[in-house]
Amino acid sequence: MIEIQNLHVGYNKRAVLKDVSLNIARGAFCGVIGKNGAGKSALLKTLCGLLKPFSGKVLINGRALHAFNRTELSKTVAFMPQSIETVLPFSVRDFVMFGRYPYMNFLKIPSRNDFEIVDQTLRFTGIADFAERNINELSGGERQRVFIAQAIAQRTDILVFDEPTAHLDIGAQTEILEILRTLNKESKKTVIAALHDLNAAGEFCDNLILLNDGNVKNSGTPQEVLNYKDIEEAYNTKVIVKNNPMSDKPYVIPVTAVSSE
Repeated sequence: MIEIQNLHVGYNKRAVLKDVSLNIARGAFCGVIGKNGAGKSALLKTLCGLLKPFSGKVLINGRALHAFNRTELSKTVAFMPQSIETVLPFSVRDFVMFGRYPYMNFLKIPSRNDFEIVDQTLRFTGIADFAERNINELSGGERQRVFIAQAIAQRTDILVFDEPTAHLDIGAQTEILEILRTLNKESKKTVIAALHDLNAAGEFCDNLILLNDGNVKNSGTPQEVLNYKDIEEAYNTKVIVKNNPMSDKPYVIPVTAVSSE
């Protein structure tokens, strides 16, 4: 269980999130949605200890986030940021191995167990066939899978992803979200992901948090959150919300102005 209590957080003394309180249940697949600047990244960075709150608390299983040391937190929460710059020509295998650093000794020499976990992760994410390739030579979808694999290799109970499907085509996006759903359902991981695609969020996530101007506009199931009124107010655009006839999940359709001429 993650508990967020009266959280104020931001950058350079400017609050981005204002008095946010909410709970994320253990084992949830939780999507964080909202327009650009709503506070999605700030919330995720705070959950991972990368952004220190101005005030308020974050508790993980009843323990205050600030009470975790760096190694403890790295074994509890794994984070994939919105963008990862890869300057050095790491192989896919070596890059994924970085996820095992919290478990290595001070010399950072991988153990047999580290190699086994990395190999399992490469197979699970479907990237074993190009494990020895230079990560900078991969396609966007392949790279995203590698970044996700590094987080998975950390073997934490909580995984946090900031826009894991950004700039991907619909096929690659679906593959990534299927990996996250499998992690959630079969491995019982708590998955928290900021997503831009409302329909993908509604289809794959069990719960959604809708942020608007640094506040929680709504939270709950996709059926509760993806209603036309809240979406129109949060995104400042007209929409129609229908049910997907295959999954019975809500489907958001933008409405454009039609000229009478």
